[in-house]
Amino acid sequence: MFQLEQIDVICIEIFYLGLIWFIYKKLKYTTIGLDRLAPMGEIKRCITLMLWLMFFVVIVFVSGGILAHQDTAWHQVSLGTGGEMPARLIIYAIFYPAYLIMGGSIWMYAKTRIREDVFNKRFKIALICITLTPFMFLPGQDTEMMTWSSDWWNITYRSIYGLMNLVWISSLLYLIFRLIEKVAVLSRQVGIR
Repeated sequence: MFQLEQIDVICIEIFYLGLIWFIYKKLKYTTIGLDRLAPMGEIKRCITLMLWLMFFVVIVFVSGGILAHQDTAWHQVSLGTGGEMPARLIIYAIFYPAYLIMGGSIWMYAKTRIREDVFNKRFKIALICITLTPFMFLPGQDTEMMTWSSDWWNITYRSIYGLMNLVWISSLLYLIFRLIEKVAVLSRQVGIR
């Protein structure tokens, strides 16, 4: 069975700290005057931000979809509900820090490279929602919550879980469509059909 030793967790966290430092240094001091940027440069930046968002979606789908549900068979045949499930350890050690790193990186990229007419208050709120909403998987990591029951707490949890999925999807769609709208406007300025 897969086990994470304490030294493995320390190595993973050191890797993440190095990655955060690299991303921070790379993005912080590369702000170019957005008022002097050509429309094709803005189009490139919007598409790059969309690619960052799609990479974030892949991370969430792998951790929240594939890995979170791969332990179902293991849970059904295991004796008792205690202990950590193998794929959950990977989710805890790798994917939860990745949510924050990717969300923060997307934020910094948008703040330093996207104009204020796109990177406005609603855009910022949507970025916060897509970054923090995947943490809704945390209560689902409890093996007691894997059973469907009709008690009030389980029904409430499932309802909030569905609502948070809706918030995440609608925030992501807002970000993508807002960037597509900006690319369309800039394409008309350049003359691209």
